[in-house]
Amino acid sequence: MVFALGTFHAAALIAALVLVLYATGALTSLLSGLSTIAGLALFGALWLTTVWSTNRTLRGAFTVAPWTSVPYGVMIPRAAWRSGVNGILFLGCLGVILIISSASNGDIGFLWLGALIFATVGTAVAFVIGLVVGLLFAGVDLALVNATRAILDDKKSQP
Repeated sequence: MVFALGTFHAAALIAALVLVLYATGALTSLLSGLSTIAGLALFGALWLTTVWSTNRTLRGAFTVAPWTSVPYGVMIPRAAWRSGVNGILFLGCLGVILIISSASNGDIGFLWLGALIFATVGTAVAFVIGLVVGLLFAGVDLALVNATRAILDDKKSQP
């Protein structure tokens, strides 16, 4: 379940990002400056941090017996915190991938100044963005789990 939800979250984030970039006209310039290896590394980093964050959020949440599950009042703050941390982790991975990509292209002019700004202001912004996106995904996940439980608990659907 964690693997499936984490993969869904990562894929939905990429799809939303592509749609936003396409709508603003920035997709062409971004893709022309991104190598295949860097793109795969970025997706891999997003997928890895998102699955890790989802695993940490859902630990002990859904058990066979619903009365032993973690209550929603605990899940929402946990999802907010873990998603914020996920944003920071992905920002760190993004920074490392961009530094390696820039260094391999020989383009390291203002790298340290950019890294300093990236690390300070970017960390706060990444946490807030991760928190908001995580809360949206937590709402979707909890709605899906409630719908699944309602279907499974329906006496008419049982043999």
